[in-house]
Amino acid sequence: MPRPVRDVTWWTWGALLVCGVLGCSVEPELARVVDAGVEPGPDALPCDVRAVVAERCASCHTTPAKAHAPLALLARSDFQRASAVDPRLTVGERSLARMNDARSPMPPASEPPLPEEARAVLTGWFEAGMPPGSCGRLPPGPAPTTCASGSVWTESSGDTGAAMAPGYACRSCHLQQAPSLAYFFMGTVFPTLHEKDGCDARLPEPSRVKVEILDAEGQVRLTLVPNAAGNFLSTTLQPSFPLPYRARLVGPDGTSRTMVTAQRNGDCNTCHTEQGTQDAPGRIALP
Repeated sequence: MPRPVRDVTWWTWGALLVCGVLGCSVEPELARVVDAGVEPGPDALPCDVRAVVAERCASCHTTPAKAHAPLALLARSDFQRASAVDPRLTVGERSLARMNDARSPMPPASEPPLPEEARAVLTGWFEAGMPPGSCGRLPPGPAPTTCASGSVWTESSGDTGAAMAPGYACRSCHLQQAPSLAYFFMGTVFPTLHEKDGCDARLPEPSRVKVEILDAEGQVRLTLVPNAAGNFLSTTLQPSFPLPYRARLVGPDGTSRTMVTAQRNGDCNTCHTEQGTQDAPGRIALP
């Protein structure tokens, strides 16, 4: 049964009513939109734009916003409104300028650069005046949790060694139950941003992934390599250098993601939860 459509324009309902009475057929494109439950109104994003925004923007630019993002970017109207920084420009025009600003880029320098294909999609849409599409708007948060591997660790049947409890706040638990194993830096690297607690990351090339711990001067003081479950840990109970620190995650292909805000707590999964807390957008996810 087709799902209900919200905010469908009067002519759409009229067309459906007439066709229901006269027995005519709905145009294939309209039928697909109605059957998909998509809102085809002017706030809808083009499908390719929606895909890029979902993957590259909405992890921070959601509702509520994460990682100090100033606004949500979930719908066409979000890009059409006036920029708070420069009211002469729309948010879309301002976004295009930031995409090409080497000094203050967007995505920020802490994130992997925008792939050329994604850049071309957004640039073309902005330059065309941001026309409406047919793929609706992105939903506000929280994002649905996933488990890419399909394998979830449980206390009753799971590993009790270094691969145990991926995603959980390891150090907090160890401080209570095994203080001698409460290493200062502990966490989990996942393939995507909203993996559920206990999900086995099953990283395909864990030996090529690095978690670099940077001191206050930005120097690498420690390099940790996750295991196949995604878990990583240091070997000392206290840091060997003065805090605060930041972390940089380097993926198998050399792309990286760097923590913006300096931290003093090495129990990474206390902030990098399924949905993220303390302005973390979610999990420690491969760039």
